[in-house]
This record gives sequence, structure tokens and C-alpha cells, in this order.
Amino acid sequence: MTSATMPFPPVDQNTEPIGVVHVGLGPIGRQILAFLGDRKRYRSVGAVDIDPDLVGKDLADVAEAAVSPGQVRVVDTVSGLGSATPGAVAVHCAGSSLEKVAPTFMALLEAGYHTVSTCEELSNPWATQPQLAADLDACARRNGVVLLGTGVNPGYSMDYLPVVLAASQRAVRGVQVHRVQDAGLRRLPLQRKVGAGLTTDEFADRVAQGTIRHVGLPESARIIDRALDLGCTGYEETIDPVIADSAVPLGAGTIEPGRVLGIDQLVVASRDGEPVIRLHLQMAVGLADPRDVVTIDGDPGLESVIRGLHGDSATAAVVVNSLGRVQVARPGLRTVDEIPASPINL
Repeated sequence: MTSATMPFPPVDQNTEPIGVVHVGLGPIGRQILAFLGDRKRYRSVGAVDIDPDLVGKDLADVAEAAVSPGQVRVVDTVSGLGSATPGAVAVHCAGSSLEKVAPTFMALLEAGYHTVSTCEELSNPWATQPQLAADLDACARRNGVVLLGTGVNPGYSMDYLPVVLAASQRAVRGVQVHRVQDAGLRRLPLQRKVGAGLTTDEFADRVAQGTIRHVGLPESARIIDRALDLGCTGYEETIDPVIADSAVPLGAGTIEPGRVLGIDQLVVASRDGEPVIRLHLQMAVGLADPRDVVTIDGDPGLESVIRGLHGDSATAAVVVNSLGRVQVARPGLRTVDEIPASPINL
């Protein structure tokens, strides 16, 4: 029992700062650095980036964050970090393709770093890249550390959040999530990723090449399916353009009518030919009423509407709020339904 004079005990009694190394110093990586500057529980002890303009610089100058000057200099390889101190965590913000960044993960795990990454394909690679997932899992277990892919989407709004909301149901028959984001308020790399400003032909070509899509939607559907035991056997994904019907301002320029504002992406997971999970993402410049709507077909069922969940800020927060959790989790490749982000003991 607790009272005004008996506060809840902290989840983690360890008062030593958690050492954090930063792999990737792009917009999200720098926002994470800024968030960590307000947290006494964490201490930045290393940084990696391949940008030659950053290598060798003082991290305090690069990030303009609360990092003590002269303490950390940016290196260009993970090997330049050296071995991890006990409990140290690597924050990885450098790529969406698991195949491309897997060697970096292996190096971090072998060096003894728990690793939390915004790599979307890492969020749940067991079905889509089973051998690579098994290799990463074995490496993490062998070195007694945790590897976790997370963020706002995948990692929170379209997978973990509906799973948590489903806990209020006696039975769940289906899940729908509709996420609407104004890409004009997001970072430039994301605007490019959703095709803002392209012609419809350019958009179609890049979708066919696999360079325009929000990575991670099928992974989110599989997290929901596994967590709620919905028995899905089929997954279909479609990607269509959102097209401007009038001029839309973006930065110092304008997207003209007929050009692409962003993506309208849909993943449907089915069982015996019937839709069970429907994840609908609209991410385009100028979209009104940004929101995350979760609808659960269950007993008794529910609908939850969240307004204004900004993707970049929320991604940085989810990553930071996962750092303490991976330290106490079972070693291996984990997913967000196993290790949720938590604001406890900030």
C-alpha cells in the first residue's frame, strides 16, 4: 500500500547514469540527443556518423545539445567506439533496410552494446527476413544484450497502441488503424520518402523500384496478429499517391496541381480470405486533421482517436523511453510488444 508519505518504488534502483552511444546524427538522431540532454539518467559517451563533415568534431558542437564540450568526438565506424561499458546502449538512427544495416548491428552487439534502432524493418523481421532475424537474435543472445527496433510507426501508433487498447476487450475479431500525418510538418528526408513534389509517373516508377513507401506497415500488422493471436494467413499492401488539386506551399516553394503530395498506403491482413487487420496510412503535405484512429471490432469494441501525435518528436521520445527497458530485458532480438517504451524513471 502507498500513501503521500510512501511513494511508489522506482522500477530500476540503479542510480548510475546509462552510457549512450549515438549511431547516426541526422534529424532524428539529433532530436534524441536533445531529449537526452534533459535526462540525468543518461550520459552520451560516443557518436558515429559517416558524414565526413561531422567526423572528428565535438559532439557538443554537432548537436548543439546538452553534451559536455570536449567529452565526445564523432568517429566514422562502430569499431572506433571501442567495447561497451556494462549496461551501455547504442541508439541507431541510420537506415530503414535491415539487410543494409545488419552489419552495423552485428558490430554493436559484438562490442557489448544493447541496441535500440529506428530501422523500420527491424521492428519485426521474423516473418519477412527469418534467417537474418535468427542471426541477429543469436548474436545478441551470445553477447548477453538486447536488440530492439522501435519508433512511433512502427513501434507505437499502429502496432503497440492497438495491442494495448485490445486489453480492454473480452474478445477481439479485428483491428483497424488509420493514421493521418501532414508531411509538410515533418523532416525533409521523410517528405522525399513519400514522394512530395513528384509527377504521378515518377511516383509510380519509384514505387515499383521500392524507393517510395513507408517501411514497416506489414511488420506492424504481424505484431498485432501475433500479439492478439488473430491467425492471419494473408497480407496485401497497396501504395497510391495523394495528388494536389490546387497549389500547396511547401517550404520556400510550391507543389503545383497534379503533382504528388505524399502517399496513401494500405496493408490488409486476412484470415480465410476475410480482412482481420486493416492499417491505413496517409502521409502527405497539407493533410488536414492529423490523427491516429484505432478501431477494435471486439466485445464490447472501442474506438480511440488521438490528435497531434507528431511523428519525429514521438519517435525520439519512444526511443529514449526504451533505453532503460532494454537493460533489464531478456537478451536477444525483441519486439515492442515484448519491450514497450515506458516514461517511468525518466
